[in-house]
Amino acid sequence: MNSLAMRPDENEVSYRKRIYLYKDLYSFTWDEIAEIINKELNLDYSSDKYRKEAYKILDEEYVNNIDINDKLIEIKKEKVKLSDQRIQTNAMIRKMAREDSLRDLALELVDEISNTKYLDVPHKIKISNSEKKAILCIGDWHYGLDVDCLFNKYSPEIAEQRVNKLANKVIDIIIENNIDDLYIINLGDMISGIIHLPLRLNSRVDVVSQTMQVSELLAEFLTKLSEKTTITYSSVEDNHSRVEPNKKDYFQPETFSRIIDWYLMERLKDNSNIKFDNVGDDISAFNIFNHTIVAVHGDKDPQKGIVDRLNSYLQCHIDMIISAHMHHFSADENNNTEFYCNGSLIGQDQYASGLRLNSKPSQLMFICTPDNFSEIIYKIKL
Repeated sequence: MNSLAMRPDENEVSYRKRIYLYKDLYSFTWDEIAEIINKELNLDYSSDKYRKEAYKILDEEYVNNIDINDKLIEIKKEKVKLSDQRIQTNAMIRKMAREDSLRDLALELVDEISNTKYLDVPHKIKISNSEKKAILCIGDWHYGLDVDCLFNKYSPEIAEQRVNKLANKVIDIIIENNIDDLYIINLGDMISGIIHLPLRLNSRVDVVSQTMQVSELLAEFLTKLSEKTTITYSSVEDNHSRVEPNKKDYFQPETFSRIIDWYLMERLKDNSNIKFDNVGDDISAFNIFNHTIVAVHGDKDPQKGIVDRLNSYLQCHIDMIISAHMHHFSADENNNTEFYCNGSLIGQDQYASGLRLNSKPSQLMFICTPDNFSEIIYKIKL
């Protein structure tokens, strides 16, 4: 059970009192205390408000009377887990201070995995000049996160099951439509990351292991698809993969997503059916049958106004914009530009459940022809 969640036997006042007691035990800042309480109680108060309230409450007899002996063991266990993860993450941040270090780490991970696991190298696919090509959108896998809420369960094991299911469904679509040229756009947030406190508490796997394991899962996924079609892989920068939790201190090259891309390029370098293009920027643009396709993660480009904003920013007409980040499918059209938001692999999580939101895990796939870049739209439910 999440020790920071409000318990059935608590009201809002007693819950806040308990969280204030946890501050020193967890080494939380007042900003983190505010984030925890605001999210749990759906409030929007400042850290100063809670700090002042805590000083008043903690002078009262409540502190002397509350029995926290049983809770203390649970708290200390969580504190040790957080401490271990912070130590490992901080050590990794120091190691990955610059882009070259990130690349070196990716190559080290490939060497480590390659020595124990072999990936098949498929025969080269012959291009048949088919009148159909395809776009597959993958993103918001949030690998490493544990979810157990009303309408959904998610874990690394379930993530692998859903990725295998996705691969099988994509292969069926490839065969059905005679596709020999597939564009895969990685829309980001493949790992849970460390940017928010609740993510660190709900993640079973530390961020380094998240990156390593999802990179190999992706490599196996691409290899399986490359047995049936040629693949052009591209990716965009996201927000959950950044090394620095505070986005104000974020330095763009320092993101775990770059490790994922470099890992894939090294791991799959012998696979002639896979090529890499537009990897790692915050905007990916490519052309299919002279249709201009633009992809972004979505954290910098809210859906409202995204069509006008990107057309103006890129100073060209965009035929289709693909985004993610919101964890649910949506579609719109404005001035002959179509907009699509990809679903997620994770589906509903605790945060969405608290907002009374629900969506099924899904990923998008488009069949493109010379006359229509969205001839067929597949919402692949997982």
